[in-house]
Amino acid sequence: MSSASDPVDPPQSDRRTGGFWVMIGFAILAFLAIAWSIGWVLLSINLRASIDNWMDFRRAVGDRLTHGDRVLDGYPFQIRFSYADVAWVRVDGDRRLIASTDRLVVSARPWRPFRLRLGSPGPVAAAWQAPSLDVSLTATSAEGVVGTTPRAIDALELDLREVVAADRGRRVIARAKRLALDADPTPAAAPDETGVSTTLRVSLLAEALEPTDILTPRLPFEGPADGRLKAVVRGPLPLSLDPASLALWRDSGGVIDVDHLGLSWRPMDLTAEGTLTLDGLMRPEGAATAEIRGLPAMIDRAVSQGLLAEDMATLLRLATAAFSRTTGDGGAPAVRAPVTIQDGRLAVGPIKILRVPSLVR
Repeated sequence: MSSASDPVDPPQSDRRTGGFWVMIGFAILAFLAIAWSIGWVLLSINLRASIDNWMDFRRAVGDRLTHGDRVLDGYPFQIRFSYADVAWVRVDGDRRLIASTDRLVVSARPWRPFRLRLGSPGPVAAAWQAPSLDVSLTATSAEGVVGTTPRAIDALELDLREVVAADRGRRVIARAKRLALDADPTPAAAPDETGVSTTLRVSLLAEALEPTDILTPRLPFEGPADGRLKAVVRGPLPLSLDPASLALWRDSGGVIDVDHLGLSWRPMDLTAEGTLTLDGLMRPEGAATAEIRGLPAMIDRAVSQGLLAEDMATLLRLATAAFSRTTGDGGAPAVRAPVTIQDGRLAVGPIKILRVPSLVR
């Protein structure tokens, strides 16, 4: 006979039932772990095959694409391939596109196998070599995203840090703290009034962009510039940057509609929208309407550097004073002025700022 203070043992059947469900739980977890591992392996095999097939295709069309050792890791929540000593050379007549890096990482999440992340933690180098335009870029690191569907690429992102551009003689022509690109190659947009459809949406970002004296010896600005561009490309995209392909795009109604251009370059702040195309020498050509702050200080600097005659500057100062208007954000007065790219020159009003080279010559 037991007293009220004696412990009461649970029935044997309850203990056996609890142990059974614990075993079932462990069995389910083990099954899920095995299934996840099998799925991870299968997805890694599929990703490796997709990368290899793309490389084989590029080689088949004439590209020289090489890499060193390849390492697979990232289990369980990533599929990650690391490639050593990657080099890609694309030759198109007398033009050549070159890219290389010491280490390229291609990764994907198992639950998002069609969204690939690319990264290079070390230096990245690229170059565009043509008879009259030879430019190289180096960046301390690079990251990118490629979104794919079973039929096409539907998203492209690229982010470069500490970028340096140099000319044929390896002289530095520009620097930037950051350059970023976000593109949609499959935009859903109706044709414009000319019947030309949108084929690409693109957004560009530049932080602390600074051209050197080699690119342009005198500028009415100081320090680096920050810029942002949002635009759509209309017309069939050229397959390469050779003159025939670019001319076909231009003659088929190819234009770039700039929805927003923002540029902050002391003492000027500029926002603009307009249209770009190519002229007969394959140079960018177009016009935009801009809203500019800091124009009086820019005029003074242009005069002191010999970019603008004093009589023209006087007229511009009067026009600036007459047409300046206050804005709703409480900032400095703004002036609307034309921005043009014509005959290989970028100009804000009558002030020519930069030379614009041909894309192919």
